[in-house]
Amino acid sequence: MEAAKATWTDSRLDDLKGSVAVLDGKVTRLDKKVDEGFARLDGKIDEGLARLDGKVDGGFARLDGKFDEGFARLDGKIDAGIGRLDDRIDKLHHSMVAAFVALISIITVLLAALVGIVATHI
Repeated sequence: MEAAKATWTDSRLDDLKGSVAVLDGKVTRLDKKVDEGFARLDGKIDEGLARLDGKVDGGFARLDGKFDEGFARLDGKIDAGIGRLDDRIDKLHHSMVAAFVALISIITVLLAALVGIVATHI
């Protein structure tokens, strides 16, 4: 190559070689800038994902708290409803017992009257 270059009379080859060297340097610098840019982008993406992960964890924690509060309120309402239902069942039971006692009393009075009527006719 050196022998061919020594006999080469056209200076365009030297200009081309210089242009290639300049372009090679520019491409190297551009490649370095692109790598640095991707490194910065990766860092920003990692920071963003870390923030998002924190927000998601905080959201789930708040949601868990709301579920717990909701279930506590629901348990309270169910307990109050069961308490009212128990009271109503107790009142109904008392009313039914009172009604049966009254019915038995009425039947006893009617039987006594019937026995009295039958005894007076015999």
